Amino acid sequence: MSNAEPFTVTVITDYGPLSDMAFAEVTQSLYSHMKKLPVRIREYSVPAFDTVQTGFMLAQTAINSKLGDRHLFFVNTAPRHDNEKPRKDSAGEKLVYLKLHNGVRIVAVNSGYSLSLVKDAAKECRVVSVENAGSQFRSRDFYPRILGEVAHDNYENITKKKPAIPDMIENVVGFVDGYGNLKCTINPAQLKKHIGKFIGVEINGQRHFVKVGNSIFDVPDGHLCMATGSSGWRLPGGKKRAFAEIVRRSGNAFLEFNKPQGGAVVKWTAA
Repeated sequence: MSNAEPFTVTVITDYGPLSDMAFAEVTQSLYSHMKKLPVRIREYSVPAFDTVQTGFMLAQTAINSKLGDRHLFFVNTAPRHDNEKPRKDSAGEKLVYLKLHNGVRIVAVNSGYSLSLVKDAAKECRVVSVENAGSQFRSRDFYPRILGEVAHDNYENITKKKPAIPDMIENVVGFVDGYGNLKCTINPAQLKKHIGKFIGVEINGQRHFVKVGNSIFDVPDGHLCMATGSSGWRLPGGKKRAFAEIVRRSGNAFLEFNKPQGGAVVKWTAA
């Protein structure tokens, strides 16, 4: 493998603001384990413990990547909800390695729905043999070593065991973007017969009338609209995955619906 082109490492975690010390510590550890390989690391934050938004962002940025095997993902949203009982030595969810059909490689904690949307694009999906207990901060102390090994084409700690990954929940908020637009795990095909009409949408206890459009700008400025959004990808075999999006033109649908997090149920009915 030529080292002329640097690796891009995309870090997706729930540590909080990018100014949080955790990002600095994890980034330093990743650089040290990449050793002499040229690398550029980019960090992105999702809300705390939100594996739905983690999974949506991972799938959108990894499945659509054009960087091939020079693109690595390091993903750690690990609420340790796989077992609600007291955890010995800070044990938590297992680490998983995936290689997608486009060559992108992922090292990620298999927590909640973090891998639910990306799994159908994976050619390989295996459990990693690595310490999952013994540190509160596994993504700093243990996991960067595995990403470094993968970057150096060393797969000795990638087992043959396949992880159990749940399907993504349908009809929920999948991701909230910087404009407050709500990307939902709703198939836009369900909305076709309602285009041009109003529907009632309820999220987080807040209910509004929303016009269904051909695009998110298919309403006057200031109005709520639901339409096929900008996110989606094509899976191996040609199947296209698309998502409905709820927006308020020149406004913020996230605030309108009481700040829903990933996984918030979206109830909608014809008005």
